[in-house]
Amino acid sequence: MTRPVVLMLEPLHAAARELLGERATVHELPSPEAPLDHLDLDRIDGLVTRGRGRVDAALLARLGSLRAVIRAGVGLDNVDRGAASARNVAVLNVPNALTATVAEHAIALALAARRDVVNMGVAARRGAWSERDQYRGEAIAGARVCVAGMGAIGARATSLFRSLGADVVTWSRSPREDSAFEPSLDRAVEGADVVSLHMALTPGTRGILGGDRLERLRHGATVVNTARPGLVDRAAMLTALESGRVASYAVDGFEPEPPKAGDPLLDHPRVLVTPHVAALTQETYVSVCRSTVLGLLDFLHGVVPTDGAQVVAAESSRELDNHG
Repeated sequence: MTRPVVLMLEPLHAAARELLGERATVHELPSPEAPLDHLDLDRIDGLVTRGRGRVDAALLARLGSLRAVIRAGVGLDNVDRGAASARNVAVLNVPNALTATVAEHAIALALAARRDVVNMGVAARRGAWSERDQYRGEAIAGARVCVAGMGAIGARATSLFRSLGADVVTWSRSPREDSAFEPSLDRAVEGADVVSLHMALTPGTRGILGGDRLERLRHGATVVNTARPGLVDRAAMLTALESGRVASYAVDGFEPEPPKAGDPLLDHPRVLVTPHVAALTQETYVSVCRSTVLGLLDFLHGVVPTDGAQVVAAESSRELDNHG
């Protein structure tokens, strides 16, 4: 079979990059925004993105022979799936390699936010030991936790929250076999001490946690978002933080990335931000990159991917509960 040609919008782990180079001709861009004029775009068979590279209709139109786009991860909000489908280009992702890592990060953020770990650590280092007298940390054990989005990551987070003694209610856009499942998101967040978001960002989910729903939380609640920042209405979140309805907001990533200096949400003292690292443990990064390469090579050689990658079908409600 003819050696396939692959365009990488972003780098992969060196071992995975070497594996890809053994079986395909690879063009790697220095950045997702780099020009493509030096490439023979009509010979590109496969496209790799880690999430920053935008795969929109304009780019797809330039790649006349493209057969597949693969996301090294789960979330596909950077890929115009409608445009890909119209051009008969398959879209693949790697849905399961991130499950444990992202769920663990959600728990870490929830604990850090509820126990005010970062601020207390800073106070201790600067000698302000007396700040412990005003400490108002809250436990996860006994808290009412709403896990919104019950794909693999949400399901794992649910298990971890329960292991800590939380009273968990779950919600997703499609029914789940869970005794604590609540089909109404409004009812699921009612009186919640913690809300943990685990769904993809789509036009239908953008701002899904807005003013009305934030007002339903228990006063002094924590919101954890290891999915996509756009799931939360930022203006409503700022209002909720100022009123005390939300005592802490913990989010992995930002809009835009990197965030602009002086952003009021970024600078808020009760917002805990990590720089989109929930899935970036070394073990997970290596695994995701390897699965991405093997999945793309399998597909381009006419083989059903077997190493963790999958071809993404038409958008469904169940699929919207995955991200990363």
